[in-house]
Amino acid sequence: MEKFMLIFQGVKSSEQPSAQQMQEIMAKWMAWIDKLAQAGKYVSGEPLLPTGKIITGKNKTVTDAAFAEGKEIIGGYFIVNAADYNEAVALCDDYPDYANGGTVIVRQIQQMAMPA
Repeated sequence: MEKFMLIFQGVKSSEQPSAQQMQEIMAKWMAWIDKLAQAGKYVSGEPLLPTGKIITGKNKTVTDAAFAEGKEIIGGYFIVNAADYNEAVALCDDYPDYANGGTVIVRQIQQMAMPA
């Protein structure tokens, strides 16, 4: 079994969902997580806050970043178990944000040999 990272990329919307809509969205997310967990595929995952830091260059320059200001936002990630890319992609069938223009980036996690 391999590990894959599912990176959730959303499109910034000018309107905020109502409390009712937010509950419906969260119910879809929780149902998807539960389905993956019941199948033994879900390892972990978290949403990301819209702010952060960017560290660049040899001098390690640190700048504040407001990621929510961009058009497309990385909103969070999951780590999942899958046999291969085909299975990892199939796990994304129920991704709740497709209807809102969301995208899932699927990346395999490279296994690293630990030094003895």
